[in-house]
Amino acid sequence: MSVHLNPEWIGAITAVAALAATFAAWVVRGVWRIFGRTSRFLDDYFGEPARPGVLARPGVMARLTAVEDMTRTIRAETQPNGGSSMRDAIHGIAGDVADVKDEQVRLRTQIELRNPPAEGI
Repeated sequence: MSVHLNPEWIGAITAVAALAATFAAWVVRGVWRIFGRTSRFLDDYFGEPARPGVLARPGVMARLTAVEDMTRTIRAETQPNGGSSMRDAIHGIAGDVADVKDEQVRLRTQIELRNPPAEGI
């Protein structure tokens, strides 16, 4: 038994092969994109060591540790601790400003009592 390939079969096989090759290329392209994104994500997550001309990039855990340390420092500065925190300094300044305002009111009252305003002005 001999197989005879007529032109219609050759055209159909060529079209199917082209369609299969196009679909395979599309799938490979999609997988390559996902692989590239995953690779970039993992590089960002784990960080990258320094190399010539490029600074090291710390990973997520190192950055999270830095954020926790910064948060700890900020929290310490915003809690009263007997005088050395920023909050204590602001409360001290607020008290000083209130004293200055009270002194201004007292001095203004003394000046007005000594020099009453002229009538008709």
